[in-house]
Amino acid sequence: MKFLVVGDVVGRPGLDRLKKDLKNIIDKEKIDFCIVNGENSANGKGLRVKEYNEILSYGADAITMGNHLYYRKEMSTEYGKLDRLLVPANITNIKGNGSILVEKNNVKFGVINLIGQAEMGEILKNNSTNPFLQVEIEINKLKEQGAEYIFLDFHAEATAEKIAMGLYLDGKINCVFGTHTHVQTADEVIYEGGLAYITDVGMVGPKLSVLGLKKEVALKRFVTGEYAKYECSTNEAIFNGIIVEIDETTKKATSIKRINM
Repeated sequence: MKFLVVGDVVGRPGLDRLKKDLKNIIDKEKIDFCIVNGENSANGKGLRVKEYNEILSYGADAITMGNHLYYRKEMSTEYGKLDRLLVPANITNIKGNGSILVEKNNVKFGVINLIGQAEMGEILKNNSTNPFLQVEIEINKLKEQGAEYIFLDFHAEATAEKIAMGLYLDGKINCVFGTHTHVQTADEVIYEGGLAYITDVGMVGPKLSVLGLKKEVALKRFVTGEYAKYECSTNEAIFNGIIVEIDETTKKATSIKRINM
């Protein structure tokens, strides 16, 4: 089985790059299941029904979220209605699908979304539960539904928290991948128990930017300390992701490869 995981899609440049390349990669690599993080797809912050449908039409089988689920307030009652969309399962003040089971080609795929608590700000910390405890609940739920493969998008800031999650789940699920920092890490690994891990898959977003933000806005914030409204950069996007191969008999990962285009 081959899985494609795509990093945070940022704004229109990210969506345009996804449209250009996603199906080509799926076809060329013979991908069985594709997960895309879409939490920055609506002009750099959040996701609307429009972007949800767009990302699915490009080839995604599941779409994960993160801290920007708060940004589009009109979506707070809509998330749970979108059956291929996940919101972090340990968020307490917004309802949605913390995990989903997708049946495709007679195979049951499970996906979980969680948010970290370290260095994510007081609002998130005060409105989330321990991700290490919540993940056990979601895993049990998916296994009861017959999930044959389980992937976790751990949307977190702290490298240590992400690595700890990967080690904690080795032998329990198939893959833990980090999102949120928009910078792809070079620490892809397969642990002893057969779990594929990477700290951050990176982004599909504007190359000449600060994590997708217009460089002029970012520099004003950092250099002068002045407030500057968020503006998504509009230049050509890079494409970051990973391809994970899993043995169908042992259910252990056999390879994890980074995509950096």
